[in-house]
Amino acid sequence: MIADTRARCRLGSASVTSCVFVLLACLVGTGPAAAQIGLGGGVGGPGAEDVLSAGSNLQLTDVTVELRGPAAAASSEALKTQALKVLGFSPGDQFNDILAQQGLARVRGLEGVAHASYRVVRTTNPSGRTLVLTLTTRPSSPAGGPAQAEAQVSTSFPVLYQDKSTLFRVLLNGGVGVFSDTTPWFGNPFTYTRLNPLVQSPAAGAQTGRTASWIENYVEYGLGGATQLGSSPFYVYGAGTFVTVMSTGQDIFRDDARSTTNVEKLYAGLIYADSSGGPRVNISVGRQNFTLNDGFLVAQHGSQWNAGPRPGVYLAPRTTHDFAALATVKWDQWTWTNFYLNPNEYEPIESNTNLTGTNLRYNVTKRFFGDLSYLYVPQSDTRYTAPDGTRSAREGLRTYAGHIRWADPSVVDGLWLESEAARQTHDDFDMDARAAYGTVGFLARALPWTPSLSYRYAYFSGDNPNTRTYERFDSLYSGGLNEWLQGITINKALSQPNRVTHRIRFNVAPGPRLNLTLDYYRHEADEFNNRGGNPALSQLQSKDLGHEVQLATRWAISDSLYFLGIASHAMPGDALKLATPDPDKAWSTVQAQLFWNF
Repeated sequence: MIADTRARCRLGSASVTSCVFVLLACLVGTGPAAAQIGLGGGVGGPGAEDVLSAGSNLQLTDVTVELRGPAAAASSEALKTQALKVLGFSPGDQFNDILAQQGLARVRGLEGVAHASYRVVRTTNPSGRTLVLTLTTRPSSPAGGPAQAEAQVSTSFPVLYQDKSTLFRVLLNGGVGVFSDTTPWFGNPFTYTRLNPLVQSPAAGAQTGRTASWIENYVEYGLGGATQLGSSPFYVYGAGTFVTVMSTGQDIFRDDARSTTNVEKLYAGLIYADSSGGPRVNISVGRQNFTLNDGFLVAQHGSQWNAGPRPGVYLAPRTTHDFAALATVKWDQWTWTNFYLNPNEYEPIESNTNLTGTNLRYNVTKRFFGDLSYLYVPQSDTRYTAPDGTRSAREGLRTYAGHIRWADPSVVDGLWLESEAARQTHDDFDMDARAAYGTVGFLARALPWTPSLSYRYAYFSGDNPNTRTYERFDSLYSGGLNEWLQGITINKALSQPNRVTHRIRFNVAPGPRLNLTLDYYRHEADEFNNRGGNPALSQLQSKDLGHEVQLATRWAISDSLYFLGIASHAMPGDALKLATPDPDKAWSTVQAQLFWNF
């Protein structure tokens, strides 16, 4: 994925010599039914997931090496292979700055390496991220031994203390956004938000009028650190931050100026990383981020509530779970991840859902990997409603999923394929729900601005009222602008289940820090029965849900500043038009967001 021609935002420059570094760093649908089925996804916007700040838990779709300085052609490929193995990352991994810095220390010890650094860049396919390892070489030492360690770099803000194996630093980042929606809720806010507990007057619905315009901002601040335990292969790390969020103006739910300050991150972890290249283990617990693959089932922005009394409905600054226990074991081409999640829901209507799961991935080659997942809901107050009014518990839900990605330029340069399929059953009643997607894309590397074009078909089953089996797929905590928000505007009125979506995406990179993405979404219902979604759309009269055109501009102004601009125009289909007293109008949004981090 041509990293040097992509819009990018630096995650970390690896400019220090410590063995490890610190980790630098919603609702979809409306009304009571949204809380009832635990839908997530960040109501309005992507939030800071588009800011490639360290510790974002972003999935890597490629890992490459750039070589600089003197190196014999015969030895350069061997050095690249060795460096990647020592670094310890491969496509499909979730990026973690601590693991990257710890691996970087080992890379610096390789013979012939004078300097090593890394960066994470966005690829022309905007959902992809490439970890780029840059090596500056020098001739081998006369004795053939390892190169001397790099000189230590002086400490400066935000680093408070640093030595060879320890780092303690300030964590500081934030963002501000200006938003304006025209004819929100398709001109029928009463229909779509009546009785919604997130609005100021639930019985009357949101009072948005023809235009809703507002400003949001947030600051996340705290401390974090990491240290090696003596000379052992064990490392401990942790972080604690607060987030202060403010909003003023009329958003899509309410118009009161409000602010909150809450604990955002509070976690601790233990890493085992033997320099011999054996298995690596990372265990962490507390308030932290977690995304499974690309967010098809679980996304860090899909399990948070950034709406109503909680300001930040579009900026989406809250990204951590109330509690998450994560354990990952990586050995050669295998990666095994286990997780327990308690999502960060809005307390008055919290579903009390807990989610456990396991994921096993195998990297067949550097460009081809696949994985299997199993997820289980041991506790939840959420209920599923059948057409006859029967209510069944979410507790006991089982989800089985398989995922595969291939992109090998040595076979077909520029082509990538990706797919995931899931099936759900239940401990206590007859359930058979399905979801799947398939993506095919092509990147024209030789053309100016390296354009890419892709098509994705996504299917989430609905419940057929003519069968005794419950078939509506529970999308769990799917979310994220790049992949699973599936229309930044229309997705506020629609839920992910019972939907078939066609997406055509065109992307260009006019410069190394600028990326433009144009998406077209076409939405259809799988079944007319839509109980469990927006109450206004519980029984559809048409399967035509609507379509949306969305343009996203991503500009990495500097290593510390990142701009995200969005313009979207959503046109309701017959299903939405027939559900309202007045013909639905198109819903447009314009958003300008500026994120910063140290």
